[in-house]
Amino acid sequence: MELHRIYVWTDIALITEGEYRCSDSPALLIPIKGKASWRLNGQASENMMADVYVLPSHTAMNIENASGNPWSAFLISFKSVAITDHEYQQKEDRLTIDWVQELYTSSFSQMVRLAEQLYQGRHTTAEPEAYRMHAVFQEMLHLLLAAVHTSDESQEEGAIQAVKRSIAYIDQAFAEPLDYADLAKNCRLSPRHYSRLFRKLTGISPMNYIIHSRVTEAKKLLTSSSESVQQVAVKSGFSDPFHFSRTFKRHVGISPRLYVNLHSEQSRIAVYQYLGELLALGIKPIGAPKLLLSGKYVRHLVDGITETGNTVVTPDMERLKRLQPDAIFTFDGYHYDQYCQIAPTLNVQWSQPAFNRFKLVASLLGKERQADEWIQRYADHVQNARHHLKKSFSAEKTVSFWYFREFPNQFDVYFEREMLYDDLELNPPPAIERARREQPQLPFKQSKDVAEMPLYAGDYMLVVVDSKARELFDQVRQGDIWRNLPAVHAGRVTILTTDWLYVDPISRLGQLKELSRLITS
Repeated sequence: MELHRIYVWTDIALITEGEYRCSDSPALLIPIKGKASWRLNGQASENMMADVYVLPSHTAMNIENASGNPWSAFLISFKSVAITDHEYQQKEDRLTIDWVQELYTSSFSQMVRLAEQLYQGRHTTAEPEAYRMHAVFQEMLHLLLAAVHTSDESQEEGAIQAVKRSIAYIDQAFAEPLDYADLAKNCRLSPRHYSRLFRKLTGISPMNYIIHSRVTEAKKLLTSSSESVQQVAVKSGFSDPFHFSRTFKRHVGISPRLYVNLHSEQSRIAVYQYLGELLALGIKPIGAPKLLLSGKYVRHLVDGITETGNTVVTPDMERLKRLQPDAIFTFDGYHYDQYCQIAPTLNVQWSQPAFNRFKLVASLLGKERQADEWIQRYADHVQNARHHLKKSFSAEKTVSFWYFREFPNQFDVYFEREMLYDDLELNPPPAIERARREQPQLPFKQSKDVAEMPLYAGDYMLVVVDSKARELFDQVRQGDIWRNLPAVHAGRVTILTTDWLYVDPISRLGQLKELSRLITS
């Protein structure tokens, strides 16, 4: 068993009533006779009842006899020494904390006997006898730590209740100055113990909880009042508006002023991705590129939205400027600096699961509830689609998803297709499944030579063909490699338009509804 810390006694005294102050070391107070009342650090305390008291360094005591019996006690100073080779920083020191501990032990008479031996040998300087005194103190420590352990078990539930009360206090007083050390001290816990229980109850650290509470209040004030950013900062507990703005942006992702703009009912937003996400949240942007507006699953929802370029990476800057948007959505940093010159711009990274992007966009717009409700409705459709597919689609069959573009003798294999492989839990071909399992950073698609088609072909094949690649695809279909694919022989190939490349929530739902009909037919 490893020891992470040792305790070494430095002095022992037999004391009676009077005034005492611990040095810069903690101390053990072991009453041995009489009864007494005391004041600690100028504050009245109850009569002494415990067997042993562990006193923090610099504790001031004023002790008075409580009856005619003269009171006396051993006061033993000691030092706590970490054994740094064992990375003690990870271990809590239960004997050197910053409040008085009251301990009860079943071996009190033995504790007193050992203290008497230590007192009698206090002036010993000869090495063998001095070492024996050290061993006597260690035996005392063994009894004391056993009492601490017993006390910890009985007090743990009380500590949890104290931290719960502390959390309730923070919920009410988050706008006031709150000191982490004071919160722990009020619970009679060390900061480390307090933080551990706090994380157990909330999942986050005390300071992050306080910041989260303040930011949550600020979000409410920004959208429900006409107060300035400076006034909101003060009311939500931030020391100054600059600190507030930095903290708000770090936790919310946008500045307080942009947050206000995005949450206004009249907010004018232009998007160069995430059109389907905004539409699913009930928000119609004022501008979007033609590529997004032309998707068949969103087409019925885009009347009145101005085209602001052809694709998501080819903006029409002049047209965008004329729209005078309040905010712009982009992705992966595309044209971010140019967009920022027109309006505040939000850059949402594309390389994350589609619904994670959806929920992030929703959080920036204050539409978390709407996103959760939409995702739940989608999950209901997924269950229905699974049930329908089971009727005519055996569980061992595999499905592949390909894309043919204007590249001779090439096609794109999709390794990641969330709606197919995650939502519906359909099986990819073995080569795709193996790549997904063995390569965590695998891109969602890769270009392959047509000669590799048999390796990536499923029992069912969903093949997207770009309208500009029809002739090239027809050439592939005339070749022996294509003709000899099992899915081609069995008539299990479905040719799709590029509308199936869209992965926004509305397009994903539309594809889901079509899929079971396409496969089973």
